[in-house]
Amino acid sequence: MDSPTTNARTAPAPREPSADEDDPRLLAPDLLADPVGEFGRMREQSPVVRGWLTERQPVWVITRYSDVRAGLRDPRFVSSPASVPGHTGEDPRKPLLEMLGLPDEVLKYFMVSMLDTDPPHHARLRGAVSRAFATRRMRELRPRAEAVAAALLDALPARAHGGTVDLVEEYAYPLAVTVICEVVGVPEDRRVPFRRWGDDILGMDPERLRTSSVEVVETVRGLLAERRDSPTDDLLGSLADGDLDEVEQVAMVLNIVMGSYDNTAQLIANAIAALHAHPDQRRRLGGDPSLLPRAVDEFIRWCGPSAMVRMRIAAEDVEVHGARIRRGDAVQFVLVSANRDPRHFHAPDDLDVARTQDAPDGHLGFGHGIHYCLGASLARILCETAIGALLARHPHLPLAVPATALRRRIIPGTPPRLEELPLAL
Repeated sequence: MDSPTTNARTAPAPREPSADEDDPRLLAPDLLADPVGEFGRMREQSPVVRGWLTERQPVWVITRYSDVRAGLRDPRFVSSPASVPGHTGEDPRKPLLEMLGLPDEVLKYFMVSMLDTDPPHHARLRGAVSRAFATRRMRELRPRAEAVAAALLDALPARAHGGTVDLVEEYAYPLAVTVICEVVGVPEDRRVPFRRWGDDILGMDPERLRTSSVEVVETVRGLLAERRDSPTDDLLGSLADGDLDEVEQVAMVLNIVMGSYDNTAQLIANAIAALHAHPDQRRRLGGDPSLLPRAVDEFIRWCGPSAMVRMRIAAEDVEVHGARIRRGDAVQFVLVSANRDPRHFHAPDDLDVARTQDAPDGHLGFGHGIHYCLGASLARILCETAIGALLARHPHLPLAVPATALRRRIIPGTPPRLEELPLAL
């Protein structure tokens, strides 16, 4: 990341894009269908590109590993418009929220996120939940994760239809949902609204979201009220007994449950699909389970569930590779292109389950800096457990369709998501 210019006369004049220009559209169908390829081409053409998130929201797109890594640690790129001195423009997050059509009575819960805050407020929010996700506590969950995975694999034959069973619906999601909801403290009979809301928000279905968003908010409010009356040692109990206000508590639960279970389930599904498409890597991993930790990091780098981090805003004028990013401009750091950057990864498009991460600090699949993924340790453990247990039971990974025929759904902000993984039993 270049340092900011101190001489305005040496900086190139900023280019003001027009909606009629050929700047990239981040919601364009071709980019959504192939973010790795499209952002990769963008990365090789220029380190900084001016594009559009929506028709009224321009954004600077940063795609190379060193720039993304530096930018995610740079305090000049903030997460909240409130951190930009004199900012009076529209909140860049607003157009996306408007696309969801959330009811007014629950919108406030979705406008508050730890990922959209900056110091010192961010430290207060993260501190309220960090103990629940401490690395030691996550490691203690491994036996429970292994037991859940074994039970789900035992149940697959009974869940099969026509000799096949969907590993997305019957393995990846139930494993992630069960363990993460247990960490948070959501009992089994109260989990349905979370999955329903998650499906609706990922499907960008405003009509259904008007119902499911209200339902999930009320579920969380009810669980927190119960914890205030009867304290528990889970995350809900910690929040109910902590210093966050009611809106912050609800928002925190929504963000953690949704962000953790969905991303983890998609990581597991993507890893299974990657091994199906690369039988040599599947055989190598199956023959040497000690490679699992390295393999999981490679899955996160090669087919992680996030295409980019949440949008940042320039809190002051910043020059990056000659591009003048002005105070208040929106900036998008792209993970999928950074994680395939040939400047930092040898043969970056190759899947290598024994890869020694050759970038200075490995992949950026969990982000970087103060917003580094809170549940990274748990996601690694669940993916290691899921893949290890599945290969032990089904070493040939007999999926019922070719890797090229797996169906994927297009969702903004993520690589195309697997809809199913039919395992032949």
